[in-house]
Amino acid sequence: MNNLSLYTTKAVILLDSEGNRILAKYYKPASSSSLQTLKEQKAFEKALFEKTNRANSEIILFDGQVVLYRSAVDVYFYVVGSAEENELLLSSVLNAYYEAVSILLREQIEKRTVLDHYDLVTLALDETIDDGIILEVDPENIVSRVSKRGQDSFESSITDQTLLQAYQTAKERFAGSLFNL
Repeated sequence: MNNLSLYTTKAVILLDSEGNRILAKYYKPASSSSLQTLKEQKAFEKALFEKTNRANSEIILFDGQVVLYRSAVDVYFYVVGSAEENELLLSSVLNAYYEAVSILLREQIEKRTVLDHYDLVTLALDETIDDGIILEVDPENIVSRVSKRGQDSFESSITDQTLLQAYQTAKERFAGSLFNL
């Protein structure tokens, strides 16, 4: 317990059914980590995939690191942490990110869909983890931050109006703002 840190996650990796990288984010390379170059990262990912693609467990100790993983149709989700890290915390991160992606992709987690909506998948990861620090473990909160539901009510009301109605609304708001000065 002497090494308490907010930096709990070393990496989040998404691989396809052949072990090829779809998305990978490595956070704060530690001095003991040899995953600083792209070549080392790819070798790590390939070895990790070989170890986990036929396994039934959801957690392993691999290369001195705790790895939690989950698979969908042809996409493997991995969360990597140090060997001393709390597995339940990493599991919460993995499940939250997986569920958020599942909601954003309407339950169709497969390689083609992930690639088609790569921006949403990446934004969901950024809302879950920032520089190795866990920000959110509630999938609904992650989805609400990624989706555009929180737009200004004025913008959404204009999109539903005809051009003439939008002009009238803007004119009324402008006139109202002049009277409030």
